[in-house]
Amino acid sequence: MPNFKMVAAVKYDRKKHNISFRNAFNGVVLAYKTQPNFRFHTLFFVLITIASYLYRINMNEYLAIIILSGLVMSMEMVNTAFEAIGDEVSGGEYRKLIGVAKDVAAGAVLVAAFFAITVGVIVFLPRILVLVGIPFFITAN
Repeated sequence: MPNFKMVAAVKYDRKKHNISFRNAFNGVVLAYKTQPNFRFHTLFFVLITIASYLYRINMNEYLAIIILSGLVMSMEMVNTAFEAIGDEVSGGEYRKLIGVAKDVAAGAVLVAAFFAITVGVIVFLPRILVLVGIPFFITAN
């Protein structure tokens, strides 16, 4: 375990902090501009937000949707970072372990999306069924 007592304190530099924030914001913009799946997740979040208002879901349900949507979009960005690093390190050549890392990162997005969809079905399906006149065992309030 590293000895953190030996690490010198870093003076807070507002300019560096602002640059760091700007770089992070640029990362989000870059993901949106270059990654079709990130744009899809963003569009779907907007549509779900509209549906949340129209179906009048409760605060806890909406918080679950916000958290899972943020997780899916964040995982998509981490996956993009893994792909970029892997492509840079491999120089365009196939390398088995880089392929494993990229596949696992993509799998993480898939798992997060699966659970987000599951929550969406649990929240919205009863309301949709009631709306179309099909009785459901859980009331949608």
